[in-house]
Amino acid sequence: MLRAFALDRIGTLSIEERSSVGLLKLSTRTYWRRIWPAGLGLASYIIDRFGPDGLRDRDVLDLGCGVGLVGIVCGRLGARVTFLDREAGALAAVRRNCRRNGLPPARTIGGDWNHGGHRVAPEAYDLVVGGDVVYDDLEWPAIGTALMRTLRVGGIALLADPGWIAQRRLQQAFRKSGFTVIRSRRRVHWPPWRASQRIKDIDIYELQVSRRAPGRREASAKALRRTNRAS
Repeated sequence: MLRAFALDRIGTLSIEERSSVGLLKLSTRTYWRRIWPAGLGLASYIIDRFGPDGLRDRDVLDLGCGVGLVGIVCGRLGARVTFLDREAGALAAVRRNCRRNGLPPARTIGGDWNHGGHRVAPEAYDLVVGGDVVYDDLEWPAIGTALMRTLRVGGIALLADPGWIAQRRLQQAFRKSGFTVIRSRRRVHWPPWRASQRIKDIDIYELQVSRRAPGRREASAKALRRTNRAS
């Protein structure tokens, strides 16, 4: 199903997705089929955070990209985007969505932050984005390691969550692992394609590698594991 998303400053995007699929029919292997509120909130935040030219010629990694909404927004803002997802169906949908929204052929990598990270060039990205990827605290060590590995010096990561996880615990975990963390909030009307909508608050976490913690990729994962065990 094609959905139209009207976004400030970049116009309307046409995205293939399956939000009509009921939650009970989904599994962790099919979450990618839907656009989730956190993805829309993150896309809106990126537009305001960087403006029309702030990502031009920047390298962006969309981590756990799903159907690609967030990465496509970055592409429309001028970024060179790499899409990473473990599901082949998601990457096929990304390629179609990039074509229908006027972007160059999508660069895609199959795998997740555990098993696909070795295919991603180290320290190659100015920005790493991820919507709805931090809901499982057992995955935080792998995500932290992936961010440490892929971000360039001075690069940032933007992670979005709809309030499923404890804010303080996530911030504490990533700070202990060597990141500075700034949390902000974005409000979205969901679902945007229906007349009847609900307001959802989305937490946006902006992470940057701390200057006090150069080269701490392995230490990052260990710190996140300790935080999870202590919780």
